[in-house]
Amino acid sequence: MASRSIKKTVSWLLLILLAPLHAYAGIAECQALIQTLIRSEIRPTSRNSTLQKIEDETATGSLIDFQEEMKTAAIRAHNRRIESALREPIKKSEPDTVGEIGHSEANTLVRVITEHPTNGARHEKKFDPDECYGFCFGRAVLVHSEALRRGVDPEAMKKIWAVGPLERGKWHFHVATLLKARSPGTWWAADPIYKNAINVQTWMARMRNGADDDRLMFFVTDPRRFSVYDPRFYSALDLLGDGESDYYRGYFRAYLEYTAQQPLPALFR
Repeated sequence: MASRSIKKTVSWLLLILLAPLHAYAGIAECQALIQTLIRSEIRPTSRNSTLQKIEDETATGSLIDFQEEMKTAAIRAHNRRIESALREPIKKSEPDTVGEIGHSEANTLVRVITEHPTNGARHEKKFDPDECYGFCFGRAVLVHSEALRRGVDPEAMKKIWAVGPLERGKWHFHVATLLKARSPGTWWAADPIYKNAINVQTWMARMRNGADDDRLMFFVTDPRRFSVYDPRFYSALDLLGDGESDYYRGYFRAYLEYTAQQPLPALFR
């Protein structure tokens, strides 16, 4: 089945990524494997969706730059387009995958990441002692990975970015993984900073409440986008460093090492 094939591909990728990365050839091998996973997620059905058209308009650079250069009225119009597009149905891109999930399934993903030994304030302090990164982007990567392992269709996943000053300038953006909800017209935001998954409209409202001004701008992107600053998809270099320097102090490595030792989770149905 295609969904089981995706899970095997992800698990195989995780195991291979654990090989020592002291030599450049090892990094190149991991990069090739990640690219293989990316190719398995090509989604031709999304090309004509409104969300995809909006994403294409802002998919060439830094989302922070887009927000800073946009006038306030244009930001409001853009956000209204995003909210409208998120109400549209989707089409699955692969057979035998799950195109939409219920609240309990979305909560499972939040719980898995919340309870994962990589995450939580106690664990993340080790990876981010000076609170430079926050790791919202890291948790979004992990939710995306766990959803793939459970057979969620690539078309049924996105990332949503709230860009602008938040919490009195402490942060400049926040990001979460979205999963298409079984309830019509919405998506679940599987964001581990909250106890449970919440619908995307509630997530956006909470982000607005935490914003420092009325210029908060939302972007919905391909779930493989790694950084708010760059439109490129995941790479081994992003996740694991160059074998000598790891910007994230082993955060992603810790996730990969632990996850590779766990049995494949049951598929969502």
